[in-house]
Amino acid sequence: MGLDMYLSVRKYVSQIDFGKGYDEEAGWSRTDDFRKLVESTGLEKLVEKGSTIGANVEVPVMYWRKANAIHKWFVDNRADGVDECQPIQCHLEHLEELVADCKSVIDDNDLAEQVLPTESGFFFGETGYDEYYFSDIQYTHDRLSEVIKLMREQDCDWAIYQASW
Repeated sequence: MGLDMYLSVRKYVSQIDFGKGYDEEAGWSRTDDFRKLVESTGLEKLVEKGSTIGANVEVPVMYWRKANAIHKWFVDNRADGVDECQPIQCHLEHLEELVADCKSVIDDNDLAEQVLPTESGFFFGETGYDEYYFSDIQYTHDRLSEVIKLMREQDCDWAIYQASW
């Protein structure tokens, strides 16, 4: 057991191509993306005829183990300090704040305890500011910077953080 942490990105796929208009017999035209999504998952028969609601697609993009300072950042900054292993929604700007905080610590290790303090817990691992701590901070900075870039390119602006122990 231990603190396992996950970040996934969520993108909304619109069902309706409003540009094609409404047909009395066929109804609304579906977007190619939505059609491909439901066909590839075998769910096309479950889509209610006449529905205009699209789908949220969520994919995992990051994983940490016992990076308790990163966990603390999400709990403190996005969950009002409530830590119940609940999904925590993050907008693109929130992820950019975390990258900036990581950069501050990378640039000046003496800021670690102030900017990204560790958090103790039964399954949370070590609380020292050692090579493992700074490795987690570097990974978070590098990978999250890449994720943010890709989110912009794919017009995604929501992520979900969740931990378990």
